[in-house]
Amino acid sequence: MARVTIYRDNAERDARRLSTEGRKDVAEQIKSEFEAIAPRRTGEYTGGASVTVDGDRVYVEDNDPEAFWKEYGTSRMRGIAALTNAARKHGKYSGFKPRGSRRG
Repeated sequence: MARVTIYRDNAERDARRLSTEGRKDVAEQIKSEFEAIAPRRTGEYTGGASVTVDGDRVYVEDNDPEAFWKEYGTSRMRGIAALTNAARKHGKYSGFKPRGSRRG
């Protein structure tokens, strides 16, 4: 009989490191889907998305200064949620809920 000890912190660190390239590919898909469904009135909204890799962390970011309000809405405007909806297709989401949205 063999005994194996798994150290959770080491396993999680290794899993993040080994999966970084795959998560980067998923982030690129999310960015692409976002750009396809985002409103195109001026093109400003779609052009702000980027994929950022910081060590073993991968982010899809929208660098438009007004992105938060466009995504989640204000008291006078319904949220569009284009980036949120694109990301939801690829995993569990528990963040902000767009104003006026019925999705949970």
